[in-house]
Amino acid sequence: MRVNQIKIGAILSYLSMGLSTVISLVYTPIMIQRLGDSEFGVYQTVLPIISYLNLLSFGLGSAYVRYYSRAKAEKNRQEMAKLNGMFLITYMVLGLVLLGIGFLLSGHGTVIFGQKLTAEEVALGEKLLRIMTVNAALTFPISVFESHVTINEQYLFQKIVLLLRQVLNPLLMIPLLILGFRSVTLTVVALIFTVLSGVVNVAFCLAKLKMPFSFRRYDFKLLREMIGFTFYVFIGILVDNLNWSVGRLLLAWIHGTTAVTIYTVAAQLNVYYQSFATAISNLLIPRVNRIVAEGQPTRELDKLFIRVGRLQFISLGCILLGFAAVGRTFVVLWGGDAKFAVDYAVTLLLFFATLWANMQMLGYEILRAKNMHKFSSLVYLGIAIANIGLGIPLCMKWNVLGAAIGTAVSTIAGMLVMNCYYHRRVGLDIPRFWMRIRHLIPAMILPAVVAVLMAVFLHPQGYIEIGLILIVFVAVYGASMWLFGMDRYERRLISDPVQRIVKKLKR
Repeated sequence: MRVNQIKIGAILSYLSMGLSTVISLVYTPIMIQRLGDSEFGVYQTVLPIISYLNLLSFGLGSAYVRYYSRAKAEKNRQEMAKLNGMFLITYMVLGLVLLGIGFLLSGHGTVIFGQKLTAEEVALGEKLLRIMTVNAALTFPISVFESHVTINEQYLFQKIVLLLRQVLNPLLMIPLLILGFRSVTLTVVALIFTVLSGVVNVAFCLAKLKMPFSFRRYDFKLLREMIGFTFYVFIGILVDNLNWSVGRLLLAWIHGTTAVTIYTVAAQLNVYYQSFATAISNLLIPRVNRIVAEGQPTRELDKLFIRVGRLQFISLGCILLGFAAVGRTFVVLWGGDAKFAVDYAVTLLLFFATLWANMQMLGYEILRAKNMHKFSSLVYLGIAIANIGLGIPLCMKWNVLGAAIGTAVSTIAGMLVMNCYYHRRVGLDIPRFWMRIRHLIPAMILPAVVAVLMAVFLHPQGYIEIGLILIVFVAVYGASMWLFGMDRYERRLISDPVQRIVKKLKR
């Protein structure tokens, strides 16, 4: 049953991402056109601030997964109930703290948003920040129930809720934008969806999973132990947020809202790319924690690490090369103006960095499970500081392209350093990992050549032509991978479902 949940969860994850991406092809251009560069830029400038406020969770969610997995493995229901009660109280308090900080910041918009924004833009930013702060504060206690669903590997329910939220949210917002509603209404709608999905998660945990709670004694000693574990998790989350969102804040401070709007097209595409990259690894977090908690040999983690890494490299490589083939036309069509042409190079840079970093995402989850994530958090902290140091002069010189260069360089540098740590201290067989990845490279040569030729000689005029070109490219990529790259396990992931479908059709 557990394996079925993982497979179904993976399928629904990709279905959700596919649908949300398709909807965004319509939603984002309408949002840019209806709100305009100024209001859309303000909206996108507030989002990184909210992501930083969310860091007040201090990474305690990872501690919940780790400690609850241990209690569950021991079948200690009393400890499980105590953990649930502790985390709910803790997250409610942290949510209130976030609420206070957010409202405090919203009263100092000129300081937060910089001097390049007009008085009207600053006032709008303050209003959006207050609404989004309420939304973020509510997600804290709700996340306890979402984490409980994850730890019980109820991926079918989890992904259906996520799918409905990702699809219904923009489908409701699109007509609101067309009717003339502005960014404030959009943030209120997002708040309503947070409340509704929270109610559903709470009801499922209490009614279906019989989630136990105990509020008799708050274990401060255990909390200190968890904070010691999660401090470096928090540093890692902080750095990750900083690396991928600092570009928008630097552009707002140095160039204003128009630069933020242009950069957002590439940044939004990279968000989808990252979501695609982490879809598999996120589903395997409970399995990693279980392998470590049960004391299984490191070679079991190696197998999982290599298997997931290859699957991510295959899928992410296809998206990267497919974008290289048609992306120049796509970003202009999607953004709705020729000024977005620079996002072709910006997106390729962000995709390239994400490819190498995220295909090893499971490695960081292994570090968390082993409580060995201190070094990685310090490394990424140094990389984040370097990103800011590089980003300021690069943004000043090359605008949005400079922001992307700083992020890409820092991300790849962090990945190289972490590979040494994975191998020497954690014991993962990194040479074998890269050997298995290298076996996929010959299968990517033909698709890469085809992608370059398509980019040079084909100039699609609309989404239909882009779609037709991508169909041809995916066929070439899939055939090349099947013949020259995939191993038996990877081929079976495709062939077994196809065979089952064929058998059902014959019946």
